[in-house]
Amino acid sequence: MNLLKVILFFYLISILITGFAQTRTDSVKQLGIIEISASRSIAFSSGNKSETIDSTIINRYSTNNLADLLANESQVFIKSYGLGSSATSSFRGAGASHTAVLWNGFNIQNPMLAQLDISLVPANFLNEVKLQYGGSGALWGTGAVGGTILLNNQTQYNKGITVSATTSFGSFSDQQQQVNIEISKKRFISSIKLFNHDAKNDFSFINTAQYGKPEQKQSHGELKQYGILQENYYQINLRQKINTRVWYQFNDRNISPSMTQVISRSNQKDKFYRLTSEWQRTGEKVKLFARAAYFDEYLYFVDSAINEDSKSRSKVAIMEVEGRFSVSKYDLVNVGINNTYSEAKTADYIYSPYQNRIGIFASYKIHNKKDTWSSVISARQEFVKGTAVPFTASLGMEGQLLKSVQLKGNVSKHYRLPSFNDVYWAGQAAQGNPDLKPESGWSEELGLTHKYNFKKMDWELDATAFNRDINNWIIWLPNQYNTWSPENMLEVWSRGLEYKVKVGYTSNKLKIQLSGMYNYILSTNEKQATANDLSFHKQLIYVPIQNGQCGISISFKGTTIVYTQVYTGYRYTTSDNLHFLKPYTIGNARIEQVLKIKTSRLKIYLQLNNIWKETYQVIAYRAMPLFNYQFGLTFYFNKQNN
Repeated sequence: MNLLKVILFFYLISILITGFAQTRTDSVKQLGIIEISASRSIAFSSGNKSETIDSTIINRYSTNNLADLLANESQVFIKSYGLGSSATSSFRGAGASHTAVLWNGFNIQNPMLAQLDISLVPANFLNEVKLQYGGSGALWGTGAVGGTILLNNQTQYNKGITVSATTSFGSFSDQQQQVNIEISKKRFISSIKLFNHDAKNDFSFINTAQYGKPEQKQSHGELKQYGILQENYYQINLRQKINTRVWYQFNDRNISPSMTQVISRSNQKDKFYRLTSEWQRTGEKVKLFARAAYFDEYLYFVDSAINEDSKSRSKVAIMEVEGRFSVSKYDLVNVGINNTYSEAKTADYIYSPYQNRIGIFASYKIHNKKDTWSSVISARQEFVKGTAVPFTASLGMEGQLLKSVQLKGNVSKHYRLPSFNDVYWAGQAAQGNPDLKPESGWSEELGLTHKYNFKKMDWELDATAFNRDINNWIIWLPNQYNTWSPENMLEVWSRGLEYKVKVGYTSNKLKIQLSGMYNYILSTNEKQATANDLSFHKQLIYVPIQNGQCGISISFKGTTIVYTQVYTGYRYTTSDNLHFLKPYTIGNARIEQVLKIKTSRLKIYLQLNNIWKETYQVIAYRAMPLFNYQFGLTFYFNKQNN
């Protein structure tokens, strides 16, 4: 594969540049602290609702995964199949395949499924999580329909040597170990993060599917994970810098039986490699970026009870070039081109497919003299095997109505290409399903934000109304060959309101933070697939009409106490809305103490989950644990440079 050779060549060049940069330390002036961050989502997302989960909050979830983090700290609904099992995200009533997940600017969705199992992303490997709500296909391409999850790794130069080590244990034989080491010089940063996770997940639960609702113990839920993330950052000179990242992870998990099953013998192993590199040049008038990535994912599923033995492997190579410049002091222009090559191999496909997608994108931002108002227009055209796919565009604006009131608005066109599974799954036509159309549509949103500071208090109120249409929604239906195949059958209309409030108080060494979030979402099918289609005008399955959470955090000196309460409303489990899951509310508490010892710190924490012993199901007949806990210790050491 020629493109893969180019990727590997580029990666080797970055390593050579690394060596050159390290040997020329006397030719560059001393530099101060430099932030490493992706900026397209910041500079060209005017009008979109967004929220950032910073490293302080992420550290509380260092022994959890991305699904746990988002379920408790965002307005995104997480569809979890149980403790230690897979989990996906849903923005504003859209499906899991309508969420784009980008790691430092690279889309890491699996091309076979067009989605990502976010339970396999360890929170410890992240420094920042940014959520961009609504359609943003003009910025990120296919799949950015309901929302976008931006996973970023950020660091600083000249911090010295930093070491942190965490060990934890908890309910259901859960044991974890983590080690982070970073060497940060004036022009060079190298870091490594490692984790290991073992759990039996043999929790007790109430089996509501059996007569008398007996309490049972979950079986066949063992989990084994380990991984490594290695990063390097190099300041070549005052204008240029480069970075490289390598992420390897192995996951081995048994799949527990549902409440209606007597026993399960299913097992799934996931293994992946993710390699990326980026070069930046900051000139007086022009900023240039060149990025490359290579992803290799392997999945092995086996179920001896039904003689199922399935292996699959997917590879993705990405190259992107981007330039940024200003025509005047009141505007900013961004143009770029992206090439993404994907291929997959599995016995479940008719043959081994591949796809080469080229995307050309551009954005133009203009603002007033005081930068209190700004507007962005973006456009993107992608080509798959030389054929144009739906054109995407967006127009956004935001600005200050009053000193403390900000108005936001955005209109965007979005689309999603069918996944490899949609097109090439065995049982369809000999050449797959070439007539399957991309999902596409429009989304609009309008929001108000009120921020105010008064002496030792500050608060933020946010309200957003949104509307979205998705045409040619793909669903799987039985065909004339008595097998299931995908069809463009639905038109889905999603609309709703989102509210968020934060109130903070800071005085000397005391800090109190109150927060609350609430969603009201209607996501209904507006097209009859058949004459007797009972899903017409009905809410989509597993999309809660209402959900929300509230929390309080109190910090005094080195002690922090956090309590969160999460509410999830009714979710229909059938498309005719005749069957549903009852609402549930989960209470979680955490207490941590930080002890300072010269240049070191020791953090001791206790996490209590589902403290009210709520019996609930996120997915029908998938057991969830009652009360459980996690106890851990983190040692942190920093030796600054001379």
